[in-house]
Amino acid sequence: MKPALFIAVLVLAMAPMGEGQEQSARGSHRTSVEEVIRKLDNERIQAQIHADATALDRIYADDFLGVGPSGRVRTKPQVILDFTSGDLKFQSITTDDVQVRIYGNTAVETGLSTMIGQDKGKAVPSDTRFTRVWVKQLGRWRLVANHYSAQTTRQ
Repeated sequence: MKPALFIAVLVLAMAPMGEGQEQSARGSHRTSVEEVIRKLDNERIQAQIHADATALDRIYADDFLGVGPSGRVRTKPQVILDFTSGDLKFQSITTDDVQVRIYGNTAVETGLSTMIGQDKGKAVPSDTRFTRVWVKQLGRWRLVANHYSAQTTRQ
């Protein structure tokens, strides 16, 4: 076989391997980002339960905006104040059916949340659906937005 023909066959044979490796690398990157988001969300839950202002400040982006199940809008300073003042208290928060989708430096997390707590003395809606938006800023994932909806049906 001529050397040029041999090289052409070798290149063509190796091309699919490179593509497979690239897809595998993308898949493992996606998995590692998903793991980071899930870990951060668990840290966020613990910070809320324990009113840990330092952790909340680290996790929430400065321009965070959240909408609760009642429709109340909170900024990052309001969230931290509500937890540290005791106006917003959670005894437990669990999540289920969590999915994380990654779009470059943005991740969208959705799922079901079961919460036991009080917001200014009133019970918070127990079962909600949530959407959270995370953005990688200066090398760290930060929560930029979340929205809760009262869950009316379980699918």
